[in-house]
Amino acid sequence: MAVDEGSISKAATRLHMAQSAVSRRLAELERHVRQPLLERSAEGVQPTVAGKMFCAKADAAVTAFDDAMRTDMHRVRALRVGYAWSAAGVYTSEILRRWQEVNPDVMVRLKRVDDPAGGLTSGLSDVAIMRTHAQRRNLREELLVMEPRVVAVPAGSALAGRGKICLPDLADYPLVINSFSGTTNLELWQEGRQPVVAVEVDTIDDWQSYIAAGVGIGVTPASTAWMHPHAEISYLPVPDAPPVPVYLVWASNNRHPALHSFIQLARNVVAEVAE
Repeated sequence: MAVDEGSISKAATRLHMAQSAVSRRLAELERHVRQPLLERSAEGVQPTVAGKMFCAKADAAVTAFDDAMRTDMHRVRALRVGYAWSAAGVYTSEILRRWQEVNPDVMVRLKRVDDPAGGLTSGLSDVAIMRTHAQRRNLREELLVMEPRVVAVPAGSALAGRGKICLPDLADYPLVINSFSGTTNLELWQEGRQPVVAVEVDTIDDWQSYIAAGVGIGVTPASTAWMHPHAEISYLPVPDAPPVPVYLVWASNNRHPALHSFIQLARNVVAEVAE
């Protein structure tokens, strides 16, 4: 609640509790997990990295409890598809539309999670759309498509008027990097001819805010321009940048009855659109 409100006092108001009582509960919880869950400042509170992980796991636990208490157990619960960045890009709408036509009784619920694993490790998703390799043994992955890269620049900058731009030309501009769930790092450029990192962020919202403000530029999969258009940002092709793999990833022990049907349908949609 405090994370949602950005304030302990506002959380106390929503919970109809005294602020001191909420603070005590929070302190007890932090002692139990042995690490701080919130960062406090004059502007309010925001979750620490440990806090984000705790919230994700707590949400998953509540979801699991709600599933267990459902009275309509004969119905299949929604298939949760997590993603950290841009879902399946231009294929997203067609996948969802086709699924609804073929499987109207099973909902597919997209969920953006600020987590490189798309909510898989925290139990928030059944299958994730990821742009990095799965790093755990119990996760299975399938390559869905290779995605070109674009550069995001402030709409009023000199770069915005160009039709395309190459990686070496970007080395002179400061870079905004999502170090938590992004796909870009300095290894894209040759050593000795690399841009300076202006700022590292954790979410795509912060990434766009810094670019729109002129703090730096960002290199990203092309789906970002489709999934997250921004009035103050222009996206330009970067033809010499290596493409980004897009994977479907799931836990090997996931038993959702619609999981493999969804994977097959997504595979078919991508293949048909590519033809």
